[in-house]
Amino acid sequence: MTTRNPSYDSRGAKSSRGLTWIAIMVILAVIAMLAALILPALAKSHQKSARINCINNLKNVGRGFQIFATDNDGLFPWQVPIANGGTKEWVSDETQIWRHWHAVSNELSTPKIAVCPHDPRGGDVLGWGETNTTHISYFIGLNASETNPATILGGDRNVTIDGAEARPGRLVLGTRGVAGFSKAMHHEAGNILLGDGSVQQVTSARLNESVREALRISGVSSNTWLIP
Repeated sequence: MTTRNPSYDSRGAKSSRGLTWIAIMVILAVIAMLAALILPALAKSHQKSARINCINNLKNVGRGFQIFATDNDGLFPWQVPIANGGTKEWVSDETQIWRHWHAVSNELSTPKIAVCPHDPRGGDVLGWGETNTTHISYFIGLNASETNPATILGGDRNVTIDGAEARPGRLVLGTRGVAGFSKAMHHEAGNILLGDGSVQQVTSARLNESVREALRISGVSSNTWLIP
């Protein structure tokens, strides 16, 4: 019967190769555990930061539209004729949604304000002259009123109706159909801009309630949004 002699390195010391591999495996396991704990927290922090930036963007958007309304007897661009600096004649053309934003470009200063940081469709635009509808992340509420805080002036574009994401263009919301948000930007939640310029963070369920409330307060049978 033969016995295996322990291996030795070039200096005659006993090799610890087996222990080294075990140590490496332990280190890798610890790293994996730490990554499993830290990465979700970092992702959540990033999402929260993007959500805050989105809220700030919408607040600036509301301020821009309110400045315009102050100078135009309480009317928003889509309620004012082109001859008077508005975009009323462009309301019927769903391919020209960007024009309503250009009308307040002086108040918004940079087109980045019209882009949500979490919008997968968003992109860098150097100036308003290069901006078109695909560079905008927020819908416009045509029935919004500056004197009626409950009306919806704008919000994240990833709106759903009965679970299906709404296509770009004109969306008419009545008492039928369930409005919500898709996962595209804020994971089935979103932000809405109200007629008084305030911004609310809402879930899909809360968005639907807000739509119903806006219809009730405004006294109209439907609420029309232009979705970029």
